[in-house]
Amino acid sequence: MIQKIIITIGFLLTTMSFFSQVRNYDETALLFSQENIKGTARFTAMSGAFGALGGNLSAANVNPAGLAIFNNSEASITLNNSNNGLSSNFYNSKNTSNDSNLDFTQGGAVLILTNNNTYWSKFAVGINITNVNNFDTNYRIHGNNNISNENFFTNLNGINYPALADSFTNVTSQSMNNNTYGTNSKTTFTLAAKYDKYTSFGISLVSHSIDYTQRIKINEQSEDINNNTFNADFNQELLIYGEGIGFNFGIITKPFKNLRLGLAYQTPIWYQLTEEYDEIASINLSNVTETLTENYTPNIYDYRLKTPSKITGSLAYIFGKNGLISFDYNYKNYSKAKLSPTADFEGNNTENQSIKDNLTGANEFRIGGEYRLNRLSLRAGYHIEDSPYKNRQEDVTKGYSLGLGFHIFRNTKLDFSYNNTISKEQHYYLNSPNATKLDFTKDIITATLTLKL
Repeated sequence: MIQKIIITIGFLLTTMSFFSQVRNYDETALLFSQENIKGTARFTAMSGAFGALGGNLSAANVNPAGLAIFNNSEASITLNNSNNGLSSNFYNSKNTSNDSNLDFTQGGAVLILTNNNTYWSKFAVGINITNVNNFDTNYRIHGNNNISNENFFTNLNGINYPALADSFTNVTSQSMNNNTYGTNSKTTFTLAAKYDKYTSFGISLVSHSIDYTQRIKINEQSEDINNNTFNADFNQELLIYGEGIGFNFGIITKPFKNLRLGLAYQTPIWYQLTEEYDEIASINLSNVTETLTENYTPNIYDYRLKTPSKITGSLAYIFGKNGLISFDYNYKNYSKAKLSPTADFEGNNTENQSIKDNLTGANEFRIGGEYRLNRLSLRAGYHIEDSPYKNRQEDVTKGYSLGLGFHIFRNTKLDFSYNNTISKEQHYYLNSPNATKLDFTKDIITATLTLKL
């Protein structure tokens, strides 16, 4: 029996990549290519529809020409509280989880320089730091698909392991705990200028910093024909960290007095990433006294990721001093993401081909509005983004937003927003031939303090 168990552990540790629950490289490429609607409370209250508006530090993340809309130098800092909910259904076993976190999500400043003697009447220089993606998510899946790991591994790669086929085939319980942490932090350095009275231009240097951790614990319990019980735990840890750089170009023009049009192009982000991966397995049997464990030698691997570019078209109408309405359209083709070096992700390794086969272009629509009442501003917005998957077009991301703004003093503003976003994902867990559907709900409360300098 001991020899059989040792064979089992040894085989598990030589085939981890086959049934690993840690993200595949193509899933990582998608995750790091996506950005949430994060920024100042005014920006998020209008669902990020600022491509033609400008006049907000977070607007430079959409269209850098927006910094030239500022009339005065300004600085802001933003705090938000995010509550994440998740529900799953694994073989009729429903699971729900909730967690929350508090973050400083934005901080930045813009310096305005005016020149009334030339056509180039205004220059703006800005820096803005935004936490564009928070990876903090914790959930548990529990159920039973009646497929044992032993049978799953038998004859894998043409090798027969009879020790795995003739025992512990009666699965009684399966579970997986998934915990992820970290952020994608974006720093935007922007130079913008206003030409004449009607057109603004802008360019940004965009720097990303990624820090991602995923910890997974898989448990399976089963019995053999003699009612001996088998209890196996498998723990995995994945760390990914690195830096990326890209550029953003934009223009805003005013063809009529109250109408603004915007166009922006964001280049791919070129990341240099490092991955550290570790795992350990342990097995307990009812008829064996000791716990058998074995560690897998940690792996460290460097690779590059190029995300897809994005184009944004925008329109805004200003109702004098009373309010405004704004609309943004974004397009990003996720099938253009690419991992390199090519020798590691092409040929027998099909991650890049999987990206091309499974991902597609996604449209995103954002609309926001604001109504002003003296020192009080009322805001609302809505956004919807297509699924990035070719064969899962029902997996859209959508949400709404609400907000308030107060002019506390002449040079001080305080803004608040509430955002609700729902999204869906599908993953293959615990050797299941059927995908487990995950429904995510995210509620975010944001507060921003702004000072005119």
